[in-house]
Amino acid sequence: MKREKAVMQALRERVGKFNTKQKRRKNIVLFAIGMFLANVSWGMAFPYLSVYMRIIGGTMLFVGLLSVVFNITSTVFQYPFGYLSDRTQKRKPFIAFGVFSSGLIYVFMALVSSPILLLTLRAFQGALTSAMMPAHSALISELSTKVGSAFGFFSSVENAGYMLGNFLGSFIVEYFGIKGAFFVAFLFATLGTLFVLMISERVRPKKRDFGIIAVQEGRESDKVIFEGAAFRKFMRGNLRTFYISMLLVMIASGEVYSVLSVYFGELFGEKWVGVLFGIDSLAAAVSAVFIGRLIDRYGAKLFYVLSIAGYMAVFVGYIFATSLWLMVAICMVSGIKWSMTVSSASTYVALKVKTSEKAQAMGLLNAMMSLGWAIGPMLGGYLAGINFKLMFLSTLVPLSLALILAFKLQ
Repeated sequence: MKREKAVMQALRERVGKFNTKQKRRKNIVLFAIGMFLANVSWGMAFPYLSVYMRIIGGTMLFVGLLSVVFNITSTVFQYPFGYLSDRTQKRKPFIAFGVFSSGLIYVFMALVSSPILLLTLRAFQGALTSAMMPAHSALISELSTKVGSAFGFFSSVENAGYMLGNFLGSFIVEYFGIKGAFFVAFLFATLGTLFVLMISERVRPKKRDFGIIAVQEGRESDKVIFEGAAFRKFMRGNLRTFYISMLLVMIASGEVYSVLSVYFGELFGEKWVGVLFGIDSLAAAVSAVFIGRLIDRYGAKLFYVLSIAGYMAVFVGYIFATSLWLMVAICMVSGIKWSMTVSSASTYVALKVKTSEKAQAMGLLNAMMSLGWAIGPMLGGYLAGINFKLMFLSTLVPLSLALILAFKLQ
C-alpha cells in the first residue's frame, strides 16, 4: 500500500510538472504573439508621428516635445503602475490596458490638426501606455528561469513586429497617408490586446499591506503607496549606479531618435523613413536571441558596456552616412546595440531583486529610461534646429559619463 501511494504521488507530481510546463509554454506563445502585434502597431505609427507634426505646422521644437511630454507622463506613472502590479499580483490586465490604449490614442491623433492638441494626446498616451511597461518586464522574467534568454527571445519577437510595422507603415503612408497608418495601427493594437487577454495568469500569493506613503519627487501632488524598503534598496549601491547610467544613455538616445525621422526624410525622402527604421528593427530582431544567450553566458555588464559603445559609434556614423547604403549599414548596427541595451539592462535589474519586487524594479528602470527621453528630446529638438551635426556630437557627453559608471558596476 505504501509503495502504491508513493507511485501515485510521483505520478501526480510528474503530471503537475507537465501541466505547468505546457501552461507556461502556452502563455509564452500567447504573450509573444500579443507583443508582436502590439509592436507592429507602434512600428507603423511612431516613425511618422514627427513627420505628421511637421505637416500640421509644428516646429522642430514641437517635434522634440512629442517625446518630452510622452516620457514625462510615462515617468510619472510607471512606478505607480509597477507598484499596483506587484500589489495586486497581476500582470495581464496592466499589459492589455497599456497596449489597447496606446492604439486608441493614435485614432484620436488622426483626427486633430493642431500641434497643441497632438502634444496633449501624446501626453495622455504616455500616461496610459506606462501601465504595461513594468508588468511586461516582470512577466517576461517570470516565464523562464533563464532570464537573459527570455528577454532576448521577447526582444527578438518584439523587434520583428516593430520591423514589420515599419515596412507596412511605409507602404500604407505612400498609398493612404499618415492618418491611414494611424487607423491601421489601432487595429493591430486591438488584436494584440486580445492575445494578451488569453494568457492564463497564475495565482500568486497575496502580499502584506503597506503603510508608507511616498510622494514622487518633483511631480506635484501625485501620490501612491510604495514599499519604502524596496524603493530604498533600488536606489543604492550598484542598482543606483546602473539606473543613473541608464538615464544618461537615454538622454542621448532621446536627443537623436526624437528627431531622426525628420533627418532621414530630409536626406532621402519620406518614403525611406519607415524603411530605415525597419532595417534597424530587423537587425535588432535577428540579433536579440543570440545576444540574450550570450548575456546568460558572459554576464549583463559586458553587453551593457558594449551597447553604450555602440550608441557612440552609431550617433557619429549618422553624421557621415550621407549615402543611402551607408545609412543602411549604420541602421543595422543601431538595431544590434538596441538589442544589447534592452536585454542587458533588463537582465541586470531582474537578477538583482527578488520576485516580489521585480515589477517595481522594472518600473523604476523604465521610469529612468522615460525620464531620459523627457530630457533628451528637449535638447535634441533645440540643437537639431541649429544643426543636426551639433546635435549628434553633443550625445557623446552623456554617453561618456554613462560608460564610466558602467565600468564601476559589479
